[in-house]
Amino acid sequence: MNRHIVAAALLGLAGPALAQTPPPAPADGVSFDAWAARARERLMALDTDHDGKISKDEFAARGPMMGRREGSAEPSAGTPRADGSRMFDRLDANHDGYLDTTEINAMLARRFARMDANHDGMLTADERHAMRGPNAPEQ
Repeated sequence: MNRHIVAAALLGLAGPALAQTPPPAPADGVSFDAWAARARERLMALDTDHDGKISKDEFAARGPMMGRREGSAEPSAGTPRADGSRMFDRLDANHDGYLDTTEINAMLARRFARMDANHDGMLTADERHAMRGPNAPEQ
């Protein structure tokens, strides 16, 4: 009888200890929040007048990120115009001439969803590399 009481007491103590064990951290991956914070920071670097939104002119300053290869005077074949005006117009949902927080967050959510191939809420190095294309340099 004493053995049953001791066993029950030990099981009672082990349960809460097991419940407090955190789940294993993913070996490789970036959450949406971490990825979006970094991407938002890079985008907001375009906000040269520091008004909290990106104008069409500020967006056009993205040059190399809009299809121009470094050292090339012309955009690559099949890419949008180098000033990014068509892309800006698509992102500017309320057509006020600025990308505000809501529009930027919506764009980042769509991009993350496209990149997250297995839809697990984490971007692995492989998923990030795949989105850059087959000719992207290894990082």
